[in-house]
Amino acid sequence: MKEEGIERKLGMRTLLFPVFVLIAIVTGLALGFGFRSDSSVVATYGIPLGLFFMIYPAMAKVRLDEMGSSLKSIRTVGLMVILNYAIAPFLVAGIAYFFVYFVYMNLGIIGSSVASQMLVGIILLGVAPCIAMVMIWTDLAHGNLPLGVSFVAWNSIIQIITTPFLIYLLARTSVTVSPMLILESVLLYLVLPMLAGIATRRIFRNRDYFSRLLKTLGSVQTIALLLTIVVMFWGEGYGIIDTPSLVWMVGIVMLIFYFVLFHMGYFTSRKLGYNYPDSTAIGFTVSARDFEVSIAIALAAFSAYPYVAITTAIGPLLEIPLMLFLVWVQLGREQRVNVPFGNISAEVAK
Repeated sequence: MKEEGIERKLGMRTLLFPVFVLIAIVTGLALGFGFRSDSSVVATYGIPLGLFFMIYPAMAKVRLDEMGSSLKSIRTVGLMVILNYAIAPFLVAGIAYFFVYFVYMNLGIIGSSVASQMLVGIILLGVAPCIAMVMIWTDLAHGNLPLGVSFVAWNSIIQIITTPFLIYLLARTSVTVSPMLILESVLLYLVLPMLAGIATRRIFRNRDYFSRLLKTLGSVQTIALLLTIVVMFWGEGYGIIDTPSLVWMVGIVMLIFYFVLFHMGYFTSRKLGYNYPDSTAIGFTVSARDFEVSIAIALAAFSAYPYVAITTAIGPLLEIPLMLFLVWVQLGREQRVNVPFGNISAEVAK
């Protein structure tokens, strides 16, 4: 039998999705340039709404018993904590120090003031693991979604304690992280979509109908993702419009640390015997960043230093296309991994 081509394996929609993302980015920047006065209102309401309809379809697939077993997997949670808090922030800071001070400053591209502010902004992006969009990337890449949700629950608690400590250690600046900010993100991006997903599963009990509904929700998720990209670049794209040189400098650093962090999590998990879905969930949990917390800290603690806030605002604009690239890489990798698809393996769950 003739081997199927990559187009048949991944599907043309997946292969063409980067084109749709690029169109969404350009559309958002154009709207931001033409209707900048409306950008703050659009971002305030559009981004949470878009994120809800991105996360809700994924939550409709989650079974509570599967998530419960993932929450109690001490070995898996321990691995995530080590990678996310003992390694990832220091790796991000090291990459940032190298490029900002040894590359950009030595080449005369930026001065010391901008360099130090950019460095703090990147560190802010690096210290707080994601508690929202990581579920979307995990779902799109066919990772273990219940495991990803359990990681979100753990990270929402742990980062309240670790984020101020890591910022002080890496940026030598004392900050406080409001538990209410974390609680708001958890309620908006975890609890509400989860309740909606549970209600959907209970209302539509018929398996055949529910299967068709999930396909429809998958299309809703794709449309919501593209519209969120438009809204985000409309609302926050001023950083790209006003400081284009800062974009490519931050972009190089972020491209490297996202790629390195994801594959550190993915390949470490594979070496420890985890299957593709579990390793993918761990990889995205280690690499995705909590830009809501980073931007809030930048605005509250570093208001006198504008490039800190601009750097953290550029972060999520670059994160979405970069993470979608990793999703695309994983979908191709999934076809080459001869491991049964499923949730956390029995060996690892012990």
